[in-house]
Amino acid sequence: CAVVFVVFFVPDMIQPSDLEKKLDQNLDNDAQNIAWNIIKSYRGSDDAGSNLFDTIIIQIENAYPNEKILKHNDTVLEISVKDIQEQKGVGFFEVNFTFQTYNDVRKYIWNVNIETEEIIPISEGARKMINIVDYYD
Repeated sequence: CAVVFVVFFVPDMIQPSDLEKKLDQNLDNDAQNIAWNIIKSYRGSDDAGSNLFDTIIIQIENAYPNEKILKHNDTVLEISVKDIQEQKGVGFFEVNFTFQTYNDVRKYIWNVNIETEEIIPISEGARKMINIVDYYD
């Protein structure tokens, strides 16, 4: 039994999820990782309910109810973080999350202060996702 478990189940447990395979992270340093982690783990003003990243993924999946869009070969999820401290002040980074598939491109852009954990939605899509997490969760 132990051999069967190790041969058949452990490799699947170790492999990254389909979502992680699709996620292209262009993060070069700790500050950029911190900015992305602040965005993806944001749980709203009451710090309860679903996090922002899960909410975005759920909204994407809901937009394609008859497809497994995240498993589609043409689907790409990309994260990039740009240092904007020179323009906005100390601690500020611009976080971009892009969803692209065969018929759609959605860009979510936030400014994040990694010192205060303040999140400012820049794009309409980012504002909508923040509102869902803040008010409908």
